[in-house]
Amino acid sequence: MKTFIFLMLLTCGLVHSVAAADGGVAEFDKLQMSYQGAVERETAPLRDKYLSELQKLRDSYARAGNLAGANVVQAEITAMNQQIAFAKTGKRAPTGATSVAAANGGIPAAGAELPELRWFVGKTWLTNAMTKWKFEKDGTGERERGGVKVATFTWRLLPSGTLEILERAAPDKPVTKTFLRFKNKFEALFGSSEASLTERLHYE
Repeated sequence: MKTFIFLMLLTCGLVHSVAAADGGVAEFDKLQMSYQGAVERETAPLRDKYLSELQKLRDSYARAGNLAGANVVQAEITAMNQQIAFAKTGKRAPTGATSVAAANGGIPAAGAELPELRWFVGKTWLTNAMTKWKFEKDGTGERERGGVKVATFTWRLLPSGTLEILERAAPDKPVTKTFLRFKNKFEALFGSSEASLTERLHYE
């Protein structure tokens, strides 16, 4: 209750300043920053506890071999960390329009290193060599070339926001590891390590 009263008084005081300044943008920014700061101070402990429990649940799923469950929880952790990052820098999360504009400009949108599952789960992405990568929601997938399946794989979202893909062309073939990072919902890069993502992948 005390926090609520404080926020109300703070809001009223700053709104008065805004009115006195004929709706000046600077005063609005101060009001917004004060509000966001107060909310952050009040919600940070609850958020940190939530993140801690999410990490425990993810690890529990991983130990039990529940890849799909672990990926879903990791996606929530990634989304929470993205919100925290934007809150600390005083920025809003990028909108769809921002993502599209950045994609058209050939540069990644802010925060695009933290992908959303809807960008790729249940969808098909295509390489420059015309190989199709299909991602399923259970953490599995397959690669096709010319309409023929050439490999199956499993995927998981790493804390860095990169996808780790473990692929096997045949039961008697060794498992190969590929890393994939989404620049936005239209374009991604992949390679043999997180530090070497040189091949392009785009949404079909």
